[in-house]
Amino acid sequence: MKHYIDLTHLIEEDMPVWPEEPQPEIRELMTLGKDICTVQSIQFNNHLGTHLDAPSHFIEEGITIDQIPLETLIGKAIILDFTGKGKSSLITREDLQQHVDRLEPGARVLLKTGWDKNFNPVAFFEGFPCLTLEAAEFLASRKIRLLGITPSPSPIDEPGQAIHKTLLGAGIVLLEAVKNLTLIDQDKCELIILPPPFKNFSGAPCRVVAVLEVQESEG
Repeated sequence: MKHYIDLTHLIEEDMPVWPEEPQPEIRELMTLGKDICTVQSIQFNNHLGTHLDAPSHFIEEGITIDQIPLETLIGKAIILDFTGKGKSSLITREDLQQHVDRLEPGARVLLKTGWDKNFNPVAFFEGFPCLTLEAAEFLASRKIRLLGITPSPSPIDEPGQAIHKTLLGAGIVLLEAVKNLTLIDQDKCELIILPPPFKNFSGAPCRVVAVLEVQESEG
């Protein structure tokens, strides 16, 4: 039996945004009260909420969101549990080396830190667990294809964003601000990521679903 978990943070007006970036603006253009149908408009940063970073986000000549192969976005993913790390902690190369047998070329990797429970405007970007540069270099050397984490693999104040550049420069697509990973009690899932294929965009919000295999209870 299959069980589906939505890993997507909704885009709404009162939600965490990166410092110095605007909140999304949502407007009702047409309503059933005075019009024949409902129509809404929304203006927001393309790296808001649960979203993908394409390599072109930081890499000259990197592929854009519409060029990411579908086989990168759909398929088996491994889940590495780092929920014991806590606030302001770092996921190191040594931490990842403990899972080296699962970090195969082409792997889709989700890092579960528990930070998805802090999705609020006050605490989301304060002291979240993230990677060291050496950890990013290790993942790049393993030639994985996708990395998911909440909210970001690098500290908010990292000089030059070397961690992002290391991962994206290796062709690794980044899935950021993943929700509900703490609801998954398995170490793998089928992953479905569907971003709008905006032409030449460096990133895009996306709907993300984990598909789990669970046994039906008898009786």
